[in-house]
Amino acid sequence: MIRRKSLIVLESAYPFVFFTQSFSDPTKFREAKVEFFNKGLTSNGCLNRELPDSPSTVYEFLKSIFKYERDLDIFLEKLSEKGATGEIEVALNNSFSEVGHCRASGSITQLQDGEYFLQGFFVGVTPVKELEKSLNLEDKMLETILAGIGDAVCVFDRDFNILFRSPLHIKWFDDPKAFMCFKNIDKSMPNRHVKKITPNSGEALHLEVSTFPIKNEEGDFFAGINIVRDISRTLKLEAKSQELERIKQDRANEMDLKTIIGSSKAIQKVLKAVQKISKLDTVVYIQGDTGTGKELVSRAIHKLSLRADKPFLALNCGALSETLLDSELFGHIKGAFTGADSESTGLFEAADGGTLFLDEIGEMSMGTQVKLLRVLQDGEIRKLGSTTSKKVNVRVITATHRDIETLVTENKFREDLFYRIHVFAIHTPTLKERDEDILLLADKFLQEFAQQQNKIIRKISDEAMLLLKEYSWPGNVRELRNILERGTVLCETDVLQPCDLPISILKNGNRKISPQALNAVETTSDPYKTKIIASLEKNRWNKTLTAKDLKMSRATLWRKIKEYSLQNH
Repeated sequence: MIRRKSLIVLESAYPFVFFTQSFSDPTKFREAKVEFFNKGLTSNGCLNRELPDSPSTVYEFLKSIFKYERDLDIFLEKLSEKGATGEIEVALNNSFSEVGHCRASGSITQLQDGEYFLQGFFVGVTPVKELEKSLNLEDKMLETILAGIGDAVCVFDRDFNILFRSPLHIKWFDDPKAFMCFKNIDKSMPNRHVKKITPNSGEALHLEVSTFPIKNEEGDFFAGINIVRDISRTLKLEAKSQELERIKQDRANEMDLKTIIGSSKAIQKVLKAVQKISKLDTVVYIQGDTGTGKELVSRAIHKLSLRADKPFLALNCGALSETLLDSELFGHIKGAFTGADSESTGLFEAADGGTLFLDEIGEMSMGTQVKLLRVLQDGEIRKLGSTTSKKVNVRVITATHRDIETLVTENKFREDLFYRIHVFAIHTPTLKERDEDILLLADKFLQEFAQQQNKIIRKISDEAMLLLKEYSWPGNVRELRNILERGTVLCETDVLQPCDLPISILKNGNRKISPQALNAVETTSDPYKTKIIASLEKNRWNKTLTAKDLKMSRATLWRKIKEYSLQNH
């Protein structure tokens, strides 16, 4: 006979789970109706009574579960403040459960249609049923307990003779020894794995099989217990959570468009094109001057595409010779050319399933163009020096600052390749074409670099803004970013001033600043006049917006314009 004071502490008992019906206002979750709860806990002793079939509100439902009102207040308060409680330990009503305490958590989740629902989980942390008396394994009372819990149970001695099997264990398994998980009881460790079976009912079950050694009072292993739990419903809940996570990720991907900053019509046109083409596998051609953000646009397309979880690789075709470019794109075998001491994987192979961005494709040699055309047409690559091809699935995005059509007429670019890559074209505007975005971008870069350099710089002065607004920006966004990084380094106050900018660059021949604006910048005798000119320039000489910006009436603004003899040049 085998006697023990306590046999099992079911800390891993099934969680009690509930969901609410959907609701539109996340602040009114207390009135939401409870739609689902799992009654499976009744069988393992965690639930003492049947819950009502008629839907009750979340507040009524939780009030009947929580033993102490303070626990309920904390749970509801965390949901109100953060939409999620995290894991907190609460006491349960004795009328609801024999589990003294449990870890409770809840979260409000937004669905794809804009509605919300609340889900809650309760997992016991005290024994479901403590066996305080010595029990004989052959005792009918113990058999009744083990047979009545929700798990399938099999108990065996150190020689693997079966001492007890619950009816559910007998129903699920013909050969219980196949699930004992270890062969030597003295050297065993707790073991847990998931097994899928299809019983006579025909519905597949996912079972979590756990086998634990049992020690006697002297600490010697003398038996083992096999506990099998049906986790099919748990896996379904996990699948639903994963689906919700996917929806959340889709929304996060849409946020990637916000990396392309700007409200101008020119940049909004780019964003609409990105949204339109991202979900398709169409080849994209991006045309734009240097520094206009062509790679940023290509990354946004990838992030919003169905390939977002696959690699995104980029290559500047103008930076390499033909042989090195071929090797980078297609890979090579050992000895393919001088210096090829080992086999190499090309970017097409490395980006398989994802996206490859080829910048400055107009610089690509005619020989490499032929190989690229074959990949685009047949989806096959061949490493340098190899005689065999390999299939790849890569979305190609190309970009250039050059006029490819002119290169085609000059026989410097293959016409068939041009038509193959020029399926969907996106034009990235210069900074002067989107000059209303200059101040927005400048402020964003200022705060970015200030944070990197541990500085507090509140804003850009009106005089400095005027210079930034009127500069021609031949280097586009890249030049603006570099100038703001330099200015942040030089700035010694909490406001970026003209003296922090490279004035020698801003005064070059491309500058279109008006004489009166330049005079206002270069002198400080009348700062009020400078402020008015800067606001007029910022608001494109719109008197209503300027008056609102300066917090004065239109009549006062007109009087000041006349007083200072200001004119829109």
